Amino acid sequence: MWTSTRPLAFTRPFPSRPLAAVPVEVSLVLALSVVVPVSDREHARGEEHLRAGLEALERQTVPDLEILLVRYGAARSVGALLDRWAAPGSRFRVVEAPGATAAEARATGARAATGEYLAFAEATDLVPPYAYRYALDSLAASGSDFATGNVHRVNELGTRASAAHRAAFTTTRRGVRILDRPELVADRLLGNKVFRRAFFDSLLARGAGLTAPAPSTGTAVGEHEDLRVALPAHFLADAVDVLPAPVYLRRDLGDQAEAADTADGSDTADGDEGDEAVAAAEDTAVPADPVADRVAAVAGLSAFLAEHASDRAKRLWDATALGGDLRRLLLGLDEADDAVRDAFYDRAGKYLATVPAEVLTGLRAIDRLNWHLVRRRLTPRLLEVLTFQKSVELRKARAVRHGLGFYVAYPFLDDPAAGVPRSVYRLGDELRPRLKTEGVAWRDGALVVTGRVGLRFLPPRRRWQQLLTAHLVDAEGSARVKVPVSSVRAAEYRLPNVDNAARHDWGGFEVVVDAEVLRRAAGRAGAWRLELSLFNRGLTRTVPVGSPVQGPARRPGHRELTPGLWARPSWTGDRTLLIRLDRRPAAVTACSFDGEAVELAGVLGGEALAGRERAALRLSWRSGALVREFPLRPAAGEGAFGVRVPVPELLDGVELTRSTVGAAARSELWTAEIAVGDQALPLVLADGVDQHRFAVGAEEIAVKREHTGQLLLQIGPARPVLDDARWDGARLLLSGHYGADDTAEHPDAAGAAGADLVLKARGRDEEHLVPMALSQGRFQVELTPTAVAAFGASLPLGAGTYHLFTRARPAGDGEGEGRPDVRAEIAPALIGRLPLDMPRGADPAPGGRTVSLTDTGADSPALKVSSDLLPAERGAFAQRRLREERYPLARTEPLVEEIYFDSYNGRQFSDSPRALYEELRRRGIGYPGAWLVRDGQAAVPGDLRTVRYTGREYYEALGRSRWVVTNSRQPGWFERRPGQTVVQTWHGSMLKRIGFDIERVRGKSRDYHDKLAWEVAQWDYLVSPSPWATPILRQAFRFDGEILETGYPRNDVFHRPERHAMAERVRSVLGLPEGRKVLLYAPTWRDDKYYSRGKHKLDLHLDLRRMYELLGEDHVLLVRRHPRVVDRVPIVGRDFVFDVSLYPEIQELFLVTDVLITDYSSMMFDFANTGRPMLFFTYDIDAYRDDLRGFYFDFPATAPGPLLLTSDEVIGAVRDIDAVHAAHAERYDAFVRRFCPLDDGNAAARLADRLFAGLT
Repeated sequence: MWTSTRPLAFTRPFPSRPLAAVPVEVSLVLALSVVVPVSDREHARGEEHLRAGLEALERQTVPDLEILLVRYGAARSVGALLDRWAAPGSRFRVVEAPGATAAEARATGARAATGEYLAFAEATDLVPPYAYRYALDSLAASGSDFATGNVHRVNELGTRASAAHRAAFTTTRRGVRILDRPELVADRLLGNKVFRRAFFDSLLARGAGLTAPAPSTGTAVGEHEDLRVALPAHFLADAVDVLPAPVYLRRDLGDQAEAADTADGSDTADGDEGDEAVAAAEDTAVPADPVADRVAAVAGLSAFLAEHASDRAKRLWDATALGGDLRRLLLGLDEADDAVRDAFYDRAGKYLATVPAEVLTGLRAIDRLNWHLVRRRLTPRLLEVLTFQKSVELRKARAVRHGLGFYVAYPFLDDPAAGVPRSVYRLGDELRPRLKTEGVAWRDGALVVTGRVGLRFLPPRRRWQQLLTAHLVDAEGSARVKVPVSSVRAAEYRLPNVDNAARHDWGGFEVVVDAEVLRRAAGRAGAWRLELSLFNRGLTRTVPVGSPVQGPARRPGHRELTPGLWARPSWTGDRTLLIRLDRRPAAVTACSFDGEAVELAGVLGGEALAGRERAALRLSWRSGALVREFPLRPAAGEGAFGVRVPVPELLDGVELTRSTVGAAARSELWTAEIAVGDQALPLVLADGVDQHRFAVGAEEIAVKREHTGQLLLQIGPARPVLDDARWDGARLLLSGHYGADDTAEHPDAAGAAGADLVLKARGRDEEHLVPMALSQGRFQVELTPTAVAAFGASLPLGAGTYHLFTRARPAGDGEGEGRPDVRAEIAPALIGRLPLDMPRGADPAPGGRTVSLTDTGADSPALKVSSDLLPAERGAFAQRRLREERYPLARTEPLVEEIYFDSYNGRQFSDSPRALYEELRRRGIGYPGAWLVRDGQAAVPGDLRTVRYTGREYYEALGRSRWVVTNSRQPGWFERRPGQTVVQTWHGSMLKRIGFDIERVRGKSRDYHDKLAWEVAQWDYLVSPSPWATPILRQAFRFDGEILETGYPRNDVFHRPERHAMAERVRSVLGLPEGRKVLLYAPTWRDDKYYSRGKHKLDLHLDLRRMYELLGEDHVLLVRRHPRVVDRVPIVGRDFVFDVSLYPEIQELFLVTDVLITDYSSMMFDFANTGRPMLFFTYDIDAYRDDLRGFYFDFPATAPGPLLLTSDEVIGAVRDIDAVHAAHAERYDAFVRRFCPLDDGNAAARLADRLFAGLT
């Protein structure tokens, strides 16, 4: 019905006015209508975001497209903008819906649409240019009712996959139903779908709808629209196409960015989708009206399914709602008032009455317990269970056996007073298998697969507790072939599988698939999975072999079984092992490049040879999001062919997408196959044929071989290729080439000013730069992973995996600034030698740190670094043994004359413990000392003994040290012994409530206050920073011992004569430009803004780009994240933003800071010693004070600087800082008098005089 020419590539930045239409051939009938509600609400999110969203729609490669801009609600500021976009001849048309809600605007737009297909989009979100064409092509091929594609999130830091969509969008699936793929229940957006208009109309006719009763007061507009349309569509569709490439980039804005609820109700999703305005229960208390709206939406869909769908569909939804949607409301009841709880009990109770009993019994045990207590309105017990499941207690719960059943030890199990039936706690599907594959290799002609497997809660401690069988299963599941499998003794599941691990069990497995078995299987099917069946303590579970660990297991080799028959093990999109068997595949035997096109020559085989007259080379990008086909040319020889691939044909679609979504250039892979009619046949790069790289302007195109042998074309920035690596003691020497085949050095490949190797830690914001030596297209790098430069110190890399990138250095004129980092590659000759382990004994530091150069499973290098714990010290069992055996024994041994220092549980050499240590050394006191260090990440003086955190000596030091000086919490098992003295210096002054003054502490166990009382009882002394703080400390900790009112020793530095020299050293270490004022932004963490336990969001409200534009000429901005925050700091501009989050001592940063910007952090009490200005960016002060932590004094009336609510206010205050500081001079002086009277440079001396006068 519609055709198109090759799309035009857009490479320029976003223009300020609408683009000309993409050149296409337009048919008479419109294929697709896209409905986009727009009002001042969307405009308020940022005109640049609105413009980017509309430009993305404009660039769609679908030729027959209309975009309906539905102007609704208040649209004064956005009206003229929409009129410009809807100019004659454009793809846009304005539809008026005055006074409508967003939901009603969508309905208005749908009625006005004329296309055969229908889609919806948010105006500030981004739709990649290929998205609608991708969906329409799929629907044309499948005939399905609608297509749904993957979703990514986008913000100023870039894009990331939506966790809620991850499980459902692993591979292309056409014609599926939600009942067969229940993970699709997480797919609730409208924006990632294209509907057949006929199906959508039938959906509305059956009662689903875009409009709904107006939400209650306090509920976001249109909060449940996706729930009322997207899920009914899934449940009523006969067939749905699931597309794995991202078709929708949802922008993190406002409540979208802060919402933490997950669409599927899982505990592992990061809170991307669903109904954004419903905050996660961990985040906020639940207002009454959203309770009514949410329960009504859930119950409404359940009733709708009861009428229009199958019983199975209703059961699936009810289970999802009780385990996810309503559970998130339930988890907030501990912060709700009685009226909200009663409203929830009423409405949830009515809904529960409609839920089949088998749904309730099929829930997880924790959810059965929740709903059992809700139905009976047992509020005190429910609140206790809520505290339990928000703490580490939930993860630590163990299974117990009663008769033939297994039950989980959650609160009130077998408690007669509670009266909760034991059946509530019974474990069913939660006893699920877990498996990881650690090796896939060919041995003596057989494919050998090794790994570990077991049931959650039930590890096989004895061999008889778990029996295994293994089968090859064809793709349809109709054929099964039994293969040998053996149980192997291995380290317990979560530990590295080494001989000296703390504990072993019988969870290892080894499957041997003989070549003859594969040869016979090839006659029955061309693709086979491998399944393991476990018989464990009377339970049977089956699990596909998958989840490969990082390294060689992810790149199993291919093997020719007999002449012309190949076995190619690989991993599917959902990480399942698939063994493909193919006969005489088409193979590329040579390649070349003439400056415009890649020329491939090869030989067809098997089915491809039979259909050679119709054969073409098919290249697919992003799982078919873009497809290009090039006809084969016959060549001399049996089955020989040639094919020409013009590089612009591959570049244009990729460049259009890059420019539209604002993505940096990166390497993109095109997979290759031979298309013969409706068949897609494999195309390999023949063994023995070299891989090639060709320069294409500033980028390159590479002809590569995947581990299966499949041909890949990679296009993107020139990448460094490691071709040699070796260890010289603890030094790792890397070398390789940085250029294409046909040039001595790729033009501008590494940047005019050179490049650095960047080690980027996975899962946390940490990177390290190592200089690269470049010459004649080659590079060399030398690094010592156990001694990496870190702010003037030398520290080992912390435990984790580090990916290797290169970063071009900008030239003096700024050329090259902002170029993206480029991931390194491993040459085929090197990858077979990996992993390369650092020699034993090369690291002189105590402990068991290991370092290995490995790969990510493809051709990208990584450094894998273990912690400094010995294998026998790692894991819960090892720690329990040290805690229950070694520590009690140490307490019986003689005390050691030593001061054991601890700052932030070993994270730093800093704070008051450091100041006290330095004071003792200034006095010439050589009394032995030890310092707690977590994973080697603190540099301590040589006269201090290093104590590894949770290592054997950690338990010994706490059991035997004469003195314990700490600023942190101590473990609950620590008990002060006779003759031992414990000094608690604490680590902050009291603005926010602490200790017993917080009635309920988020994320802590039910016995938090009991544990705190026990810990406080171990203290001999508590240090107070001021007379004002002393009564608060005594009250908050209920401490009846001696409080040492000395001031905080850490603040002595502000009054010491060497502070000026220290400031110069800090400036030099940080590399701060001369002559610029230094701003330090150091916000505290927000209890309610987090991804998971201990991983909090940056929640950055400062507009760094605007700050750079207005302040960058004469200021620099240091940003220090709280240690709990895991998001990286956006680096904006050149030499403006400096991330100092990992700098070990913040007092030293204060010495170079001209203006402190903070919020509710106790660092204000320390910084006041400088007398320099402070600004308080308190955009959420009401919520923070009233809902989260509470304050000890009237902060707005006392703060020694202005309280600012917007980023622009902060910028304005900085620009007029002298006047602002002068206006608050009286309050500043009063603040210092009240809170800092003891900060005179002698606090450490007073503490030493009181405690250590007799030491020598």
